[in-house]
Amino acid sequence: MNLPEHHTHPISLVQMIWRFLFLLIFPAARGFLTALSGGNIAEWLGGAWKDILIILAILSLAFVQWWCLRYRWEPAGLFIRRGLLFRRRLFIPTAKVITMSLTYPFYLKPVGGVRLRVDTWAGTGKSTDISLILPKKAAQNIFASRTEALAAKDFSLREYHPKGLYITCLSAILSSSFAGVLFFATFISQTGSLLGQEFADRITGTFERLTRAIAWGLPPATVALAYLVVFGWLYSFVRNLIRHGKFVVRRQKDELQIDSGVVTNRSYSIRLSEINYIDIRQSLLTKLLGLYSVFVNAVGYGKEKDDISAMIPANLWDRLQRHLHLLLPEFSASPRQVKPNAGALFRFILDPLLPTLAIPAAGSILSVLFPSWADFIHSIAWMSMIPCLWFLIVRLLDFFSSGIGRQGDMFTLRYSKGSQLHTVILPQSRISQVVLRQSPIQAFDRRCDLLVYSLSEKKNCHHIRNLDVAQVMEIFCCNEENVRPIICGPKPLPSWTEYLHPFSHYLRPWKPFWKKPTEG
Repeated sequence: MNLPEHHTHPISLVQMIWRFLFLLIFPAARGFLTALSGGNIAEWLGGAWKDILIILAILSLAFVQWWCLRYRWEPAGLFIRRGLLFRRRLFIPTAKVITMSLTYPFYLKPVGGVRLRVDTWAGTGKSTDISLILPKKAAQNIFASRTEALAAKDFSLREYHPKGLYITCLSAILSSSFAGVLFFATFISQTGSLLGQEFADRITGTFERLTRAIAWGLPPATVALAYLVVFGWLYSFVRNLIRHGKFVVRRQKDELQIDSGVVTNRSYSIRLSEINYIDIRQSLLTKLLGLYSVFVNAVGYGKEKDDISAMIPANLWDRLQRHLHLLLPEFSASPRQVKPNAGALFRFILDPLLPTLAIPAAGSILSVLFPSWADFIHSIAWMSMIPCLWFLIVRLLDFFSSGIGRQGDMFTLRYSKGSQLHTVILPQSRISQVVLRQSPIQAFDRRCDLLVYSLSEKKNCHHIRNLDVAQVMEIFCCNEENVRPIICGPKPLPSWTEYLHPFSHYLRPWKPFWKKPTEG
């Protein structure tokens, strides 16, 4: 017997009304044409019934769309039906759901609304497969029934509650000045639109006077830029701190459940067997403090802008290993078996070294050409040097720590990307493509760059620089006659580029080889 179908939360009507707001262009056009033809208010009010009809049409269309949207959760999966004239039925089996999450936005709490999200491999990396606003009790029942389906009664529950200090460290790692600056710029712009340009000018003027008062002899424009970056970072830090508050991780059988949030609460249920890899990250600051953070890559987890993607916020290496063994004993890091040679140092530091040397030279030339702006140019040049030097230090650390290792069917990839150091623990079954890339210079000393592509909703590449060709081939089970790794994931690419480069004559007896991977 089929279970009864239910409607989503009535607050969904607001979301559906938003889709039909384009119809308001007709009342706006009528008012514009009335004013253009010299009509008065009485003439405009005489045709107001047309505007009322359009508003009623918007409300009616939204209500019909909400009324026809129904869902049913049963042990076999989630069933959704929508549409009046063109009906659409959607069924997602429970076995295919990788990540299910509940979000409790603060603006939905007064009406008891909860956002339920469901993600599978069938969706795209840009949007959630299914997103419904449901009554709180109904959403929690669906979430609990999935948890019961994944957990076995004879499997003990394991929990991890990080300390507030470690959550603070994670918030500092994830904070970005750009996000805060963008927020302040949008805030001032919207304030001018809503409260008038005079009010927005007062805010800007107050900020300008404040920066002049605490300039301490520096150019005011430079100080204003510096404080804007600092305030932007502080805003992003506080936001991340609120987002990761009350952080709890639970492991039970084939499920990893993560809860967090102070103002907006979030709950995630991840199928353990569908985790693509775990990423142990360090920034320059946490490297100095000896702290590590663990992130999980899985379909639907950390997908949206305000999502979280961490599993262990921050911890010392020994404690992190204990917590990782408690939550995910299947993922264990192996020591480096292949690493860059000593002569590869210049290759690692070349990218950050060029702007580090070019910026002071450009600043000196510009200050000579524009002497009245010399102080400002020197200040900007020195401020621009900070991220370049930061990047240079990260690349130096990458040189001393990067490499690859293997333990059974689990690969450990160590490399840097941007301003962070990564230690990726990747199962063999989640690798979709392996590329060994070689430049003419690398060909002379038998070196190559390793690019490992892992399964994910988006293109995900792990780039390890300047490794020995023979050692890499040994790690990935290759031989000289057939340069083809035996790795084959559940979703391999149509064809593999096993050993592709434009200078094949440097690689004898290894030759470019193209062949589809064999199953198994």
